[in-house]
Amino acid sequence: MTTSNAAIADLTVSASTLESDSFLSFFLSLLPPHQIHVSVIAASSKSKAKGEQSSSLSLQSGSSTLTSRNAVLLALSSLALLNRLDNYPYYLLGGYAEGAKSSTEAAMVLSSISSYLELAHDMRNSGLSGDSSDEEERKGFFLKGLDEILETNAFLVGHTFRPTLADYDVFYALCEMLSGKKDHESSTMGFGSDSILEQYLHLKRWVVAVQQSAHELVMYQQDVKKSIDPKIPFVNFSLEDPVPVFCYGEDLEQMEETAAASVVDGKKVSTAKKNDRKQVSSPSNGSNEAKDGAAQKSGKDAVGGKKELSEEEKKLAAEKRAKKAAEKKAKKMAKGDDNGQTGQKKDVKAPSSSSDAEMNATALDIRVGKILDVWEHEASDKLWCEKIDIGESEPRQILSGLRAFYKKEDMQGRVVLVLCNLKKRNLVGVPSHGMVLCASNKEHTAVEFVVPPEGAKIGERLTFEGLIGEPEPENKVQKKKILEKLLPDLKTDDNGVVVWKGVKCLTSAGACVAVNGMKDAQVS
Repeated sequence: MTTSNAAIADLTVSASTLESDSFLSFFLSLLPPHQIHVSVIAASSKSKAKGEQSSSLSLQSGSSTLTSRNAVLLALSSLALLNRLDNYPYYLLGGYAEGAKSSTEAAMVLSSISSYLELAHDMRNSGLSGDSSDEEERKGFFLKGLDEILETNAFLVGHTFRPTLADYDVFYALCEMLSGKKDHESSTMGFGSDSILEQYLHLKRWVVAVQQSAHELVMYQQDVKKSIDPKIPFVNFSLEDPVPVFCYGEDLEQMEETAAASVVDGKKVSTAKKNDRKQVSSPSNGSNEAKDGAAQKSGKDAVGGKKELSEEEKKLAAEKRAKKAAEKKAKKMAKGDDNGQTGQKKDVKAPSSSSDAEMNATALDIRVGKILDVWEHEASDKLWCEKIDIGESEPRQILSGLRAFYKKEDMQGRVVLVLCNLKKRNLVGVPSHGMVLCASNKEHTAVEFVVPPEGAKIGERLTFEGLIGEPEPENKVQKKKILEKLLPDLKTDDNGVVVWKGVKCLTSAGACVAVNGMKDAQVS
């Protein structure tokens, strides 16, 4: 069974491996079918007669071949065009694939994901599918450990805001361990209302979150024809209200003030230490006063206690917050940062990109470039290597996964748009410093350059109509995950014009467009 023609790599998996590894079925259903060529090999009649089972998994990309399951999963998560499975909405490697070699934080996250894949393997092969007292005790060891980790983390790997490859693999391994099944359909695979997880609050919350995320990823690809059925376990229990959430920074400070003002039986309720991450109940109606809830059941003191605040106590807490806000404002005025003190209006600038809500496309350094030279990557038949003039003292070397879409003669001398404020990184051993922008359809079967109009100057920086601001430095783009936040909204409109949230992308000569007029396409 073959899904499509390969664009990047060939993956071969035996039918017996796919049947016995339910997570692998889910993972393979997420692969871009026009980039990864998947072949499912059925057992031969001879091996069936001998009662043998083929159990193989092999990934080949260029001259490299991987056969270890976990190595294949990690490679595929970062191998697809433009790290597709580590970008919106997947983030299977937490969004850290690009920074693996240049960032200590990224290296730690990827190492942690790898460790959890090994844990999932141990859970599957621990022999804990029975109901003996010894096996129940060993199950409890795994469950308690996971529950303790999830008490202060939304997901298994720190510094991640969505489930990663680690969460999904451990989720499936946990389901198999508790049900004692591996070879089964999704309709019979899952967590029932009588699940042992009922006594593990944090683990239970995580199971619901991961299962919902798995369904979201499959729904995201509902228009893409698939030949592999994702097997997502069911979750047949509900969470107590309110669902635990995690609060950080100023939210915690405000709750500390509220807690300090609350009194139960003449004594102050214990408060959370500043900057410590604590699990608390969901705030009610926008208030920072926490209700009784899951945090109390986990053995922790809920911020705010059991007694509702009196009107006097609420007033005291509000006064403290107002006082703190006034002190902050006074400090700004003392530095001359407040418009009211100077009496002068400041120049209108784009909001700081430190705020996700205010960040806009001016944080991206997109310039007009001209491809001066093109050659084939020696170790990859999918990559072009290019020397591109972007107005700097020396041309930049940039690698693009476009050999499936453009011939060398189509690249040479081409005027393109280049995203420049990316850190230099190696692609299959060759340095690349930047990214050539292209428009592509949802299935990535059609890709075309986005280009400036004739007359645009080489090296000029693109602007966005009505937006003013400066690009962020390379290290901040990576650290703050600016690409992940902005690129999903960089598209072509119904006229093929490049826009960000409907705002046109401009040069001094006019608007930028998809070279063949591709409409309503993603630009990346």
